[in-house]
This record gives sequence, C-alpha cells and structure tokens, in this order.
Amino acid sequence: MSTLLPFRACLVLPLILIALGACSTQTELRMAAQQEQFAREAASQGDWAQAMRSYEAAVDNVELGRGDFAWQARLHHQAGRAASGACRYDAAEFHFRQAIALAKKSERSSALSYKALIDQYERQGKATEALAVRNELGWPQSWALGAFADRESLPTMAGRPNHEPCKASPTPAMN
Repeated sequence: MSTLLPFRACLVLPLILIALGACSTQTELRMAAQQEQFAREAASQGDWAQAMRSYEAAVDNVELGRGDFAWQARLHHQAGRAASGACRYDAAEFHFRQAIALAKKSERSSALSYKALIDQYERQGKATEALAVRNELGWPQSWALGAFADRESLPTMAGRPNHEPCKASPTPAMN
C-alpha cells in the first residue's frame, strides 16, 4: 500500500479547512454590514431599541469575522447612541466605553465616544461621572471636545411617541 495517498490527504485537509474558515469569515462580515444597515434604518425611524439590537448583532458578527477594530468601535458608538435613545443608559455606557477602548486599539480618535458619554452623564444629572470622564482625557483634550458639539448629538425625545422623556426604571421590590 502506498503512503502517498495518506500524505496527500494530510496536505489537502488543512487547505480545505483554511478555505472554509475564510468563507465563514466573509459571511460574518457580510452579515455585520447587513445588520448595520438594518440598524441605520431602525434609527432613522426612531426605533432606538431595534437599532440597538441590530448594532449589537453587527458588533458580534464583526468580532466573529475578525473585522478591524475601527469598524467595531464605530458600531459600538452607534449602539451606544441607540441605547441612549432607548433609555438604556447602562447599555449606552457599556457601548461608549467599548468604542473608546477599540478606537484606541485601532489608533483612531475616540473623541466622539468620550463626548457622547459625557453628554449622557450630564443629561442624567451625573456631574461627578461626567467630570471623571473629562479627567480621563486630561484638560487639553477635554477642552477640545467642544469642537464636536455641532457634529453629533445623542438622540433626543423626538424619536419617542408623544415626545415622552425617559422614565427611571422602577426598582424591584425586595422581599
């Protein structure tokens, strides 16, 4: 019996596995782009909860597809904006923090995410937290955030029915 056949199988099998891995990576990235589009459409209609879910799905697909950090940062930033619009401040803070960390990894600016996080804290009346985020940046960068004031803002009440503001979530009763 020839040993050439098992030797060929040992060479071909890894190549097939690599090709299958590349196909699944491309599929994940295409799904991420599609989810990002769904999220944009939901946000344009003021459906912040659906936009947040779609941006989160896009983030998951980009991570699975090994997409670049800059794309992940942008998706987390948009998910944070949508979460803020959906009155999910804990989720918004998480996504803005993720966006900041990923932007730093990709050596891109994280200023918009810092500004969004500061704005969210200020809207909630959390001046101490907003000041802490400003202090993370340091005085020169914190001062420069004002340049982004007209560029982007968090979703407003215009996207909610009857322009109702976010309500504080009820605390569960303790037994």
